[in-house]
Amino acid sequence: MSRTIYLLSDAHLGASQASREQEKLARLGMLFRKIGDDRASLIILGDLFDFWFEYRTVVQKEHLPVIRMLAELRSRGVDVTYLVGNHDFWLGDFLTRELGITVVRDSLILDIDRNRIFLAHGDGLGPGDLGYKFLKLVLRSPVSIWLYRLLHPDLAIPLAKWCSWLSRNHWTKEKYLASDPLWLAAREKFGQGYNVVVFGHVHIPALRRDGGNVYLNLGDFISHFSYGLYKDGLLRLERLNVT
Repeated sequence: MSRTIYLLSDAHLGASQASREQEKLARLGMLFRKIGDDRASLIILGDLFDFWFEYRTVVQKEHLPVIRMLAELRSRGVDVTYLVGNHDFWLGDFLTRELGITVVRDSLILDIDRNRIFLAHGDGLGPGDLGYKFLKLVLRSPVSIWLYRLLHPDLAIPLAKWCSWLSRNHWTKEKYLASDPLWLAAREKFGQGYNVVVFGHVHIPALRRDGGNVYLNLGDFISHFSYGLYKDGLLRLERLNVT
């Protein structure tokens, strides 16, 4: 992995109107070209897709544009690591088999430049939220995946998108409006010996320092178009500006 690392989360491709989807894809293309030019690595911290599910012989055609973009990025020698989020936790082996992307099902730990870095999407971390933590275990079980695969894609995908919309706009919206609850989870990780913590999930860009420790929330690639950049041992919060 390159010592220059770009960090991205929460584009939720497929969740918006066509014009916004085109904008997200265009800006992702700009960012991916920049990553390739910098000979950097890319870590996606979940929810690149608003929903992703792999049947044995079917993937969602709406995501072919970004799959082509990822393939181009990999052809330029860029290492890509994908940490699953709460909207795309049903990733199978397609991205690994076809594109050579490393898929991580939980958290990722990096020891680099004397930094011990903890990275995760962030859902279910921190105190409380026991109902979601239990639901997360149920949904990610092999039995749940097998049962859902019995549904025809023309039924299963719209159903999942409706559930995704409901979650994003009703169940979690109020929870994340006032503050970033993952700051408490980051402080827990500081106490466990990590000095850098990176999350996504809450769509609130934030860079906070606590003594010698650093917490970064990547925000989103929907309205903020924010991302993280780790370079020369330092972590920065960046925004993709279009001139």
